[in-house]
Amino acid sequence: MPSTFLFLLATLLLSLNLVRPFDLAISDWLYFAALGFAFMETFSVERYHAPCWWRNRFLWAVALILFGAIISTINSQDWGIALVEIIQQVFVITLFLSLTWIMVRRNKITPIISAFILSGVFTASIVVLDYSTGSRYGPALSGASNVELWGRYAGTLGHPNKQGYFLVLTILLSLGHLLSIKPTRATLLPRLGWIALIVIQVFGIYLSGSMTAYLGLLLGVIALSLSSKSIFVKAAKTFGVVVGAGMLVIIFSLVYNLVLLGGQFDLENTSVVQAFDRVQTYTAQSRLVIYDQAWGQIIRNPWFGVGYDQISPSGVTTTSRLLDHSVHNPLLQIWYTGGLFAFIGWLAIHVMVGWMALGVIRRADHNALSPLILALAAATFAILLMDQFQDTIYTREKWLVVSLLVGWVCSHE
Repeated sequence: MPSTFLFLLATLLLSLNLVRPFDLAISDWLYFAALGFAFMETFSVERYHAPCWWRNRFLWAVALILFGAIISTINSQDWGIALVEIIQQVFVITLFLSLTWIMVRRNKITPIISAFILSGVFTASIVVLDYSTGSRYGPALSGASNVELWGRYAGTLGHPNKQGYFLVLTILLSLGHLLSIKPTRATLLPRLGWIALIVIQVFGIYLSGSMTAYLGLLLGVIALSLSSKSIFVKAAKTFGVVVGAGMLVIIFSLVYNLVLLGGQFDLENTSVVQAFDRVQTYTAQSRLVIYDQAWGQIIRNPWFGVGYDQISPSGVTTTSRLLDHSVHNPLLQIWYTGGLFAFIGWLAIHVMVGWMALGVIRRADHNALSPLILALAAATFAILLMDQFQDTIYTREKWLVVSLLVGWVCSHE
């Protein structure tokens, strides 16, 4: 089916988020094309998939979001930007979710996840290459050549936090792939290959210096490890192998003074230590200040938001924002911009998605679920945590994982 090919290609190119022909990410263009073909295919040769377009359990929440967002436009400075933001949010919870559900019903979860992982490996490899050789392929591909990243690396995604967020999801799904392979002599090379890919992605997160990503990865690994007894044993063994391989690389680097790791493992100057210092000395305080400013606006008018044009980072320019900085929390940001109704709608979606992920984890042993499906649930938990410290709402990598999980749950009820 053309829609399946286009969907896979869009997912493969997802990390090229800032390659934007006609001001839209190349992956978005491909997803839109896949959507058009899927709609035609559904009503011509696959009519049994038609219910996917309207049997959406989030529709009532979307209605609340839409109602609140539209009301809030009366306070918008730029109605055009507000309209785009509204369309984006409604799109990911309705049409994009339905499109992904159809892909799940076509049994394409594994190739979609594989394409997503390859996209993560690509951007992580760019980070490693830039760090080890001093090249600037990441900034060139993301158009962030003149952006100050404070010594952190962003790969092709333009911002270190986005890089870390993306790689958390692909690492957890890579672990799902690895745990799906039975440990035999015949599978030794494939398992070593997956371990190598995981190490590359973990190093990419490390170089991003994103504290949010560190926490998200930790929660995701814990959730995946505790999902079943067999996975716990496999995860423990895998962790031992990965740590051992990492230690060998570090020792080799220290002995031969390789540039690849030179300086990064000075205990007083590692990316992890720098991330802790940054949070303690600046980030935490600045975000508490902006949370207080947003809450002050909400208290003055809890029913109607200031308008979706104030959503960051894709809304109005920094100079036109009512607050000093971006609100790095989606629920608080939605209440601030879209009012109480939009907030209730998004809160309900978060709760429902979290409950689905929990349900998958809870029935893992009883239903002998695939580690890949459990990895989707673990990645969803990581998303719910990382989102509390980020300002982006319309991110395709997030909604790809959530939609795959929702599609799988809806297909197995």
